[in-house]
Amino acid sequence: MSSRTRWLIVWGLAFLPLAGWWLYGLLDVDEGFYAAVVAEMNRRGEWITPFYNGKPWFEKPILLYWLAKPSLLIFGEMIGPRLPSVATALGTYGVIAWFGVKRFNSQTAQLAVLILASSLLVIGTGRMMMTDMPLLVCFTGALALFWESLVGNPKARIGTAALLGCAVLAKGPVALILFSIIAGWTFWREPDLRKAYRGQWLIGTLVLFGVISLWYFPAYKVNGQLFVQKFLIEQNIGRFTGGDAAHTLGGIQGLIFYVPLFLVGMLPWSLFIWKAWPMARRKQPEFAESEQLQRYLATWAGVIFVFFTISSAKLPHYILPMFPPAALLVADYVNRKARDTHRWFNAAATACILTSAIANGVFIFWYKASGQREVHAIARYVRREGGQVAMYQMGRRNLELGTGKLKLQETSLPSVLLYLNSTALDTDKLDEILAVKDPIWIITREDRIQPEDYIQAQKAGRRLAEVKPPVEQDHFKLYLVK
Repeated sequence: MSSRTRWLIVWGLAFLPLAGWWLYGLLDVDEGFYAAVVAEMNRRGEWITPFYNGKPWFEKPILLYWLAKPSLLIFGEMIGPRLPSVATALGTYGVIAWFGVKRFNSQTAQLAVLILASSLLVIGTGRMMMTDMPLLVCFTGALALFWESLVGNPKARIGTAALLGCAVLAKGPVALILFSIIAGWTFWREPDLRKAYRGQWLIGTLVLFGVISLWYFPAYKVNGQLFVQKFLIEQNIGRFTGGDAAHTLGGIQGLIFYVPLFLVGMLPWSLFIWKAWPMARRKQPEFAESEQLQRYLATWAGVIFVFFTISSAKLPHYILPMFPPAALLVADYVNRKARDTHRWFNAAATACILTSAIANGVFIFWYKASGQREVHAIARYVRREGGQVAMYQMGRRNLELGTGKLKLQETSLPSVLLYLNSTALDTDKLDEILAVKDPIWIITREDRIQPEDYIQAQKAGRRLAEVKPPVEQDHFKLYLVK
C-alpha cells in the first residue's frame, strides 16, 4: 500500500466518528446558547457584540461566532452550527499529522491521528457547537510551532504568537496562561534549549496583541465596562477562582475529577499513557534520541491536567488540549515497542468505526429521549405560523447546583431560539405573558400550565388555549394566548 493511499484511509477513518452531526438538532445547554447567539447576530448584522435573546452576552469570546455566522447562513440550521467544530477538529488532526511526520515518522503520525479521532471526549466535543474545538486547533498549532522555533526555525515563533492570539479569541486569556507555564517549565527543564528562546519575542508580542485586538478593542469600545465586568472578570477570573458555582467541584472529588474523565475519554489508548510517559522510558535506549521532545509533550499534557485539576471550575472538556500531546506520546510508544505496527493500525481503524456507531447512536437517542427533538419541532411550527413567543417556566424546579451529577437538569432550552429564529419572552410569571397585548404563543413543559392558570387568564380578559401542532408531544406543550 502506498503512503498516499494509507493517508487517504487515515483521513477517511478520522472523519468517520464525526460524520452524522447533521442527523440530530442542537443539544442544550452550551451549544444551544452559542447557536442562538449566532442566529441573533446574523439577524442584527452584528460582528462585534454577541447577543442572546435581545441582550449582550459575553459568556465566550468571538471566534466561534465568527466561524459559525457564515456557516449557519450558507448551510442552514442542521449542518451549519456544528460545522466549525468539525472543521477545527479535522484541523487539529492535520496539525498532529504534520508535527508527527516532521518529528517522528509517518506511522507514528497516522496512529496519533487515529488515536485522537477515536477518543470519546474528542469525538463528543467535535460533534457539538463548542468553543473548545477552535481553541484546540489554535493551541495545538501554537505549541507545535513553538517547538519548531526551539529546534528548527526561530521565525516559527511568530506563527506561535498568531495562533495564541486566535486561541485567546476562541476561549479567553487562559491560553496565554497555559502557554506561559509550558514554555517556562521547558526553559527550566531543558538547559540545552535556552539559547533557542532568544529572538522574535518583540515581533511575536506585537502579532499576539494585534490578533487579540481584532475583537477585544472594538468590543471594549462598543460595550465599555459591561465588557470588562461580564467577560474579563466574571467569565475568566471568576471561573478559575470559584465564582462559577454551577461548575465548581471541591474536595477529593475535585482533585480526582479529571482522572476517570481522561481514562474513559481516551480509551483504550489512555491505558498506555503511563508506559508512554518519559519517566517510564529512561532505561529504554530506543527512546533516547527523542527524550527532549518526549518531555516537552509530557509537559504540554501534564500542565493542562494539573492546571484544571487545581482550578475551581470544572467541566469535562476543559482538559481537551492535553489529548494531542498524549496521542503523540502513546503513538510513538506503541510504534516503537510493537512487533507488528499493522496490527495497531487496524486496531485504531476498528476503534474509529466502533466510536462512530456509538457516537451516532448515543446522540440520536438522547436527542429524542430528552425531548429536544420534540420542542425543536414545536419551535419550527411556531416559526411557520408567526407571532410573538414566550418560553414559560422552562428552567428546572430543583435549584441545586454542582458539577459531577449524572442527572441532566432542566434548562431554559436556549437552542429553541435558533429554530424560532427570533427572540422570545423568557419568564416564570404568567402575568408577564398576559400583559402582552398581541396574541402570543407559549412553549412550556408538559406540567407547567395548571387549571388555575386558565382562570387567571380569564380574569385578565384573555383566552388561554392549548394548541395541538402536527408533531409528537410527550414532554412539552404549546398554548396560545389571545
